[in-house]
Amino acid sequence: MVTSKQALVHNGLLKLSALALSIFLWALVQTEPSNRETFTAVPVSVHVADTAWTTSAVPSPSQIDVRLGGTARDIIRLAREGMSIRVPVASVGSRDTVISLRREWVDLGESTGLIVESMVPSAIRVSLEQAQTRLIPVATRFVGRVHDQLALSAPIEVNPRVIRVRGPRSSVMNIDSLRLVALDWSDVARSGVYTVAVDTIGLLGTSVVPMTATLGVRLEDRVERVLDGISVQAIANPGEPELIVSPAIIQVRLAGARTLVTSLVPERLLAWVPTEYLQGLTPGEERVVSVRIEGVPSLVTV
Repeated sequence: MVTSKQALVHNGLLKLSALALSIFLWALVQTEPSNRETFTAVPVSVHVADTAWTTSAVPSPSQIDVRLGGTARDIIRLAREGMSIRVPVASVGSRDTVISLRREWVDLGESTGLIVESMVPSAIRVSLEQAQTRLIPVATRFVGRVHDQLALSAPIEVNPRVIRVRGPRSSVMNIDSLRLVALDWSDVARSGVYTVAVDTIGLLGTSVVPMTATLGVRLEDRVERVLDGISVQAIANPGEPELIVSPAIIQVRLAGARTLVTSLVPERLLAWVPTEYLQGLTPGEERVVSVRIEGVPSLVTV
């Protein structure tokens, strides 16, 4: 049986051992040699506090070299995590200004033991412009075609239809629509909601909210239907001879989503020859012309 005195001695030895180990590790860290390393092409970002203004271009230069001092362990950690320089602009005095870089603007992450020794170059040029905010409609894009066995049964639902854009007035006022990244039809095998990003190429210096939109796609089996006995109309201009259409009755072949094709009423179809195709037609003359079909849903092909 262990007495209280033996337990006290045993615990005391453990505490002394832990203290000695802590002192050893502290001394090891303190004696770790200091290193110097230059990080090249560190990105610079500018953040304007006055919401009435914004940057009109990337800072010049947009990347600089930063020389750091510290332990090898911290330098390796920072190289793995990455670093950046965040330049705050508290107030706007002029559209173009030169800002001297300060060491505390360098984001060192969790590597607090590092010291910024120098930055080259030590200043950047910033161009500013009055900010403008607008709601701009989105424009959808698609690549390829719907699978042969499928067809759209309803127009694609876009949400949101407009996106908030904030940036330099001269840029924002010239944007008529925001393109979405193209949806590849080869990746769409069933109905659903698909998320696509806003294409921000060419939108330098602007903020876009939200950065994505959803496309609601409804698909059905693709079917074909043949309608017989559709009359063709051709009306002559006033004062011109009567027109004879041959053939006067045609067959119309439709293709599309099952619901749209099967629900179509043949009596609603109108086949006719546009009058511009008949201009200058003389008695006895024959002319081959195209026939237009009206009454077909937009997602059904003829």
